[in-house]
Amino acid sequence: MARGFREALLTVVALLGLACILALVLGFFFKASFVVFRTGSMEPKYPVGALSLTVQVDPRELVPGDVVSVRREAAAALVTHRVVAVDPPTEAGATASLWLRGDANISNDPLPYDVATAQKVLFTVPGLGTWVMASRGPEFLGAATLAVTALVTWAYWPRRSAEIQTETGDAPGAKPQQ
Repeated sequence: MARGFREALLTVVALLGLACILALVLGFFFKASFVVFRTGSMEPKYPVGALSLTVQVDPRELVPGDVVSVRREAAAALVTHRVVAVDPPTEAGATASLWLRGDANISNDPLPYDVATAQKVLFTVPGLGTWVMASRGPEFLGAATLAVTALVTWAYWPRRSAEIQTETGDAPGAKPQQ
């Protein structure tokens, strides 16, 4: 029973590691990233604490109704709202203007967002963003480090020789066959 529990825990940790590697690959090759909704401007479809997977797109590919994350040049905050209208660039290399509105807002954002690229929302998981944000804190990172250290130590701790012989099918104390 302890062995099965240990194997299950190792499998869960391995799957979490695989998910992290997959997220890195997606981010690198597909310019994908995750966005956590921190305000209620997109409720009820995108509640506070939801996590969305986004990919970088050319703003000319966007249509009204798409949900995008953009940043104003002078602002550090990322805004994730629904596209109301797209004014394409007038010349090569220029930026497009996106008119956005939060689903819970009664009016459009006051100014357009002039962008060369935007992050388009592909899918969203409600509540998962809260966990992701909590996992960024030092308390969680310290606890996770201790837990993984304990799990790895437990998994690779030397076992008694009788246990090993029983697992290989030999009786305890039996001589190996030649």
